[in-house]
Amino acid sequence: MPAPEDIITKAVRLIKQGLYEDAIRLLRAYLKDHPESLEGWYNLGVALLEAGNEEEAIRAFDEGLAIDNQIFELWFNKATALYYLADFKEAEKCYKHALEINPNDAEAWNNLGNCYSRLAEGKKAIEAYTRAVALRPDYAEALYNKANAHFIEGEHEKAVAYGELAVQLNPELEGLLREWVDIARRHLKAQEEDRQYREKKKDSRLLEEEKDNQ
Repeated sequence: MPAPEDIITKAVRLIKQGLYEDAIRLLRAYLKDHPESLEGWYNLGVALLEAGNEEEAIRAFDEGLAIDNQIFELWFNKATALYYLADFKEAEKCYKHALEINPNDAEAWNNLGNCYSRLAEGKKAIEAYTRAVALRPDYAEALYNKANAHFIEGEHEKAVAYGELAVQLNPELEGLLREWVDIARRHLKAQEEDRQYREKKKDSRLLEEEKDNQ
């Protein structure tokens, strides 16, 4: 029988090749004899997640967490599976656990922001996206998400600024951004026109008051 590390290596290779069902069969058989294998449960979870079986993936990650609950990747991937199942509150909790272990992971902050966005917690989403881009300034997806969150919160100037930066880094995002960035720009233009109109009216009133006083 192959050594355990050889089986894990083969399973990882199958996952990288997109042969998820083969990897799942291999790892399930391996785990019957090695239920204590953290690597076995983790890679089974990854294969199941890639195969679109989120609920089974979560169970595999939970088995891994029962062995060691200080593994960033287990919490991160469990959170991802929960997010795919639209369980955003539980996904949020798992991303937070992951970030307690590694607070410097930009993708985890971005994904936590996505959870907050789905939960309609815009301010928290912006904070999470801000952490993501602080860690990785060229993270176009996080910049796009941050811009979108600012737009939803009515912060149009920031929405335009971060949206333009996201497109500079990844021009493919332009199609996604165009509609609401144009709305934000029109809103800013209307605000500026209103400000100028109010200034003119104020100046006019001052002139009229001066005439009256003469």
